[in-house]
Amino acid sequence: MKEYPLISVITPSYNCCKFISQAINSVLRQTYSNWEMIILDDGSTDNTSDIVSNFKDSRIKYFYQENQGITNISKTYNSALKKCIGEYIAVLDCDDYWPEYKLTKQIEAFRNPEVVLSYGISCMVNQIGKKISFSKIPDDYSIANNDPIGSSLKGLFYHRWSFIPNLTVMMRRDVINRIGGFLSVENLYQDYPTWVRMSLEGKFCAIPMCLGYYRKHPSALTFKTKLNMKNKTFYKYSFIIDFIEKHKDKLNELGLFFDIEEIKLRWQRFKKEFDSFIYYDNAFLFIKLGLFREAYESFKTFSTSAPSLKHKAIKTLFLLSNIFQYDFVSPIALTKENLSKLIKF
Repeated sequence: MKEYPLISVITPSYNCCKFISQAINSVLRQTYSNWEMIILDDGSTDNTSDIVSNFKDSRIKYFYQENQGITNISKTYNSALKKCIGEYIAVLDCDDYWPEYKLTKQIEAFRNPEVVLSYGISCMVNQIGKKISFSKIPDDYSIANNDPIGSSLKGLFYHRWSFIPNLTVMMRRDVINRIGGFLSVENLYQDYPTWVRMSLEGKFCAIPMCLGYYRKHPSALTFKTKLNMKNKTFYKYSFIIDFIEKHKDKLNELGLFFDIEEIKLRWQRFKKEFDSFIYYDNAFLFIKLGLFREAYESFKTFSTSAPSLKHKAIKTLFLLSNIFQYDFVSPIALTKENLSKLIKF
């Protein structure tokens, strides 16, 4: 491995003038300096291009394309990938940002020639940068690090949420090119199918520290799309079944066997849970974003379908939050969580 290999940073962008400066600055502030940033503007109608042009650094490379839309996000990622010349690929969406140590910490993982992908913990923040939550790395070492090769599929196939946050990923360019770039699967974003496919190519390296800040805000295309994607669990299940069939020889070679019926039952349960709790989950997300009316309406819808004294009390907190435009819910929820941990301890 070269001492300071070139890292290509892929940054798709669409109407992100509010946040793209922070994304670019977070790359400029990296303690690792041998990088290029490929900003691919997907037909923005705001002043994104003017903002990018204000950064006078030759490592920042701006490209514009006619709008492909969120449903063609894999195509946009692959267009950006073709413009990369770095030995390694990192991903940073236009409304997210990194801590300054991100690239320095992560490039060390690739001193192990068996590692094809590295990732870490992401911190979710709202539109003003307030921390909301953190992702988690699996406790099971083999799943977290795909060691032996293919082990991460146990987590990716049997759990509802992917444990590999997009903005924390770094991977070898020759490997992502070898699998044909970022996978395009109908009704799924590019990240989950691609990490599943990468799990057959080599080991992962999970870094137990925050490697990126993932912004949730009402204007995000993915935010709007996810609120309406009630069948996402079905699409993931369909992809998993197709993947197992397509790669059955490789899976057998790796000694991996997956019970299709068990996977089917698990994802049926996930879909039922998703349908039952989508308004509950959205209510708690809305209130952390300061969308008090939307939070109250969402929880009211949930409590109507699942009436109880507990839910009635929580609905009252959402109502007060809407009236006074202040979050009364999150502090109480956090206190309850902390008390539960103490009791368990």
